[in-house]
Amino acid sequence: MMEKIQGFLGYQNNGTGEELENMRSKADLLFARAGDKKDEVENAELNGCKRKREVEIWFQKVENVKAKKQCIEDQVGGGASSSRTVLVAEITKEIDELLQHSLPRELTFSSDAFSNVPFVTGSLKGHLFEENRKLILSLLYDEDVATIGIHGAGGIGKTTLVTHVQKGLCEKFNNDRCSGNVYFVTVSHGLTVSGLQSKIAKQLRLEIEGKDEKDAAARIHGAFMKRKNSVLILDDLWESFRPSDVGLPVGEGGFKLLLTTRNKRVCLEINNEKSRIIEVTFLSDDESWDLFREKLGDSAILSQAGDIARKVAKECGGLPLALEHIAISMRAADTVKEWRTVLDDMSSMRLNVVEDKVLPLLRYSYDRLRDQRLKDCFLYCSFFPEDHCYDRTELVDSWIREGLLDGIENRERQRDKGFTIFKELINLSLLKADDNEYMSAKMHDLVREMAVKVGKEKGFLIRAGEKMRDIPGEREWNEDLCKVSLMNNHIGSISPDVAPRCPNLSTLLLSTNYTLTSISSLFFSLMDGLCVLDLSWTGIEKLSDRVSNLKNLTALLLSHCDRLNYVPSVSMLGKLREMDISGCSRLRDLPHGMEGLVNLKFLHCCLCPAPVSGILSGLSHLEELSICDSSEAKGQDLMKLMHLKRLTCRIRNVSEFNEYVMSQRVASLHQYGLTVGRVTSGLVDRDEGAFCMRYVEFVECRFEEDSPIVPGNVEKLILCTCSGVEYLVSSASPDSTLIPLQTFGNLVELFLDELENFKGLVKPGVALPPGSLSNNLKSIWIEKCHGIKKLFTSSMVRGNLQNLELLYISQCDGIKKVFASSMVRGNLQNLKNLEITWCDHLEEVIGGSDSDNDDDDGDEYQIKDELAKGWVEIYHDEAPPWMGGVRLIKDERLSIYFPYKAFRLVLGGLPNLKRVVRGRQNGRENEDTEKLVISKA
Repeated sequence: MMEKIQGFLGYQNNGTGEELENMRSKADLLFARAGDKKDEVENAELNGCKRKREVEIWFQKVENVKAKKQCIEDQVGGGASSSRTVLVAEITKEIDELLQHSLPRELTFSSDAFSNVPFVTGSLKGHLFEENRKLILSLLYDEDVATIGIHGAGGIGKTTLVTHVQKGLCEKFNNDRCSGNVYFVTVSHGLTVSGLQSKIAKQLRLEIEGKDEKDAAARIHGAFMKRKNSVLILDDLWESFRPSDVGLPVGEGGFKLLLTTRNKRVCLEINNEKSRIIEVTFLSDDESWDLFREKLGDSAILSQAGDIARKVAKECGGLPLALEHIAISMRAADTVKEWRTVLDDMSSMRLNVVEDKVLPLLRYSYDRLRDQRLKDCFLYCSFFPEDHCYDRTELVDSWIREGLLDGIENRERQRDKGFTIFKELINLSLLKADDNEYMSAKMHDLVREMAVKVGKEKGFLIRAGEKMRDIPGEREWNEDLCKVSLMNNHIGSISPDVAPRCPNLSTLLLSTNYTLTSISSLFFSLMDGLCVLDLSWTGIEKLSDRVSNLKNLTALLLSHCDRLNYVPSVSMLGKLREMDISGCSRLRDLPHGMEGLVNLKFLHCCLCPAPVSGILSGLSHLEELSICDSSEAKGQDLMKLMHLKRLTCRIRNVSEFNEYVMSQRVASLHQYGLTVGRVTSGLVDRDEGAFCMRYVEFVECRFEEDSPIVPGNVEKLILCTCSGVEYLVSSASPDSTLIPLQTFGNLVELFLDELENFKGLVKPGVALPPGSLSNNLKSIWIEKCHGIKKLFTSSMVRGNLQNLELLYISQCDGIKKVFASSMVRGNLQNLKNLEITWCDHLEEVIGGSDSDNDDDDGDEYQIKDELAKGWVEIYHDEAPPWMGGVRLIKDERLSIYFPYKAFRLVLGGLPNLKRVVRGRQNGRENEDTEKLVISKA
């Protein structure tokens, strides 16, 4: 859209400007409506609700229109005389569609997002730990206790203890079906009141940006008072504060505050008449030995070196963190001599102060690592702020960028190796898994402190997340520096007075300094060895011309610099391998010399209006390319990229798309996201070129003119506002159908939106054998397909949808029945979520036969009229209440029998709904049925 705006620069409208004024007037109305709806959603979210996906997509489209309108205003200077008539008309049409869009009556649904969390907890060791856990849980249910302070040495297990408490609370809330919310906030060193408010507000999904501390406190207080019986856990608190200053309603509405700190003084200063203070003490020698042996694992040498190993465990001083790290580091020690050497080394430290003792022990365990690549990857983790949550993929890509995984064949193999190292760091307890899938992790603050000290010895300057307003002074910039991380600070600008002489500096990370608006050209003048420059998420407007002379630069990262409007020539950056300008919404032109970057392998330009199609043919070594939304790629240019492995882009029409698919280049891609059409659907997150799966989306395409050739390995298929589509499968013959049957072999998600001619998934009369469709299909989303009268056929359901987990149908006015009774019995065994909304003519969800004759002589389980017209949610009787967040009603008059195991059924906006399910009642419960309960949402 942005390049389209630029394309109209020379076009003048000599009329009255009525079109522009009409657009402005309608836009004001749309933005006002969006503001009201947003207030309504945010108020509901304060009560634990979650916004519906349709609503979130509508908000996103409104934001897109706002950006396009602003772009027009910028170009025309606010005057109607230079408006671009065609473009204004198109945006006005978008505004009209958004105004006419019928949002659901209920914008949110009930959801307790904080109980339904996978907990990753370390094991509790020692009888005192278990006693403390039970004591804390009992105090949290004591009306005379409002605040619990837990103090103890660093590394003694305070976080592990409160994580177990959090898990216990959530289990009780779920299993006993009592109301309550648990919020866990990790408090960084030096955090201010406003910083603490921001962290708490994020957990509450509360918007306080731009509010002063008093207003923020009022909003936080109000949010907790609306959510009764809330428990807030503040982990690793360093300084005391007054709860009322933050907005914590201690002693009101069942609110409880649980905090951990190394300093007992913090507990005492927050003390009140309803406070209790608990000290976490060291493990006994026997408990230390038990934990040491558990972390050490099976070791045959213990039969010979058992006494020495016990002494090694004792040297850890009863600190679980030290015991864990030393034990893991000794797993490879297979001789008595090695064990004795370790004992002598530890004994010689002779440190009595706990904090002084644990760091040398952690350093000792690090030094014993034998894999240098593993050690280097670990040290890189210290570049991030304290308490940072490491996304596995992002961290591994950073290792690759730094050259830590060089020598491995290609990017995919490097990622595989990086994922292995990431998991190994977790197994070594150098990182702590933040989820059960090993997709993210955190680092203990003492482990990070040790890593920062090791890095300092190696020439690293790490000042990440320290709230610095200015860059370090000249004394800290020396010629021996090789890596500098100043990310996540509040640096405002870098003046000409600062010109560090750092010839060996290879990495400079200044990302997430939102206030950084300018950098003097002299700053880079003496950094000739710089390889990685990261200025992502900063406020810079122009990149210094001096960057053009950084001939050793291999990575230039500028993502989400939304004020950036100028990047100097890159023609001399012959070693550049990676460039990221995604999210640079004001960058209209690519830097000069891009087409000559023959070594460029990774180019990310999503959400950047600068056109890239003219340079692609010269970037023959590209392995990853992401361009979308504002720009488009030509099929012929893409075919020239022989080494491409990952691709996100938009192709103008079906014809060019087919040409690219027929070239077989798609088959060589590991991951891709291809949009066909002039615009995107908004159903895929393209931020930073998100490579989540293989997907294709067709938007505003006319299939009666060109039938698409869909890749056979596509995992996500989206058809949005397309014509010429009646059935996805119109024949049992693999090749004589719109979407070939083999395409369904890998399909996981299917989205169908606003297809004017669409009648159903499979044409009636087409018999599909079991297994002919995807066994992987998990989600089907269908919206605004008014021509559907019969969505499923029996042959499609039987043996083809056994792994379907979610079915969403909305605003499909022609459909009267979703399933025939015969379809569901013995099928759809994994369906967990079924949501049907705003289908005006829907009469029943399940009923009758698989023919047009709806007569059935079975008894009917009727829904009461007042429930049918409102919002109804149905749950499996054993499902915990947080799955939908509403109270389950134990009333047999509101009970029905549902012939398959649906965990959640949501019905709403169905004025003609007569029944949910039609079936026979034989005086006993059918063994294939599950008892469910109905409740208003």
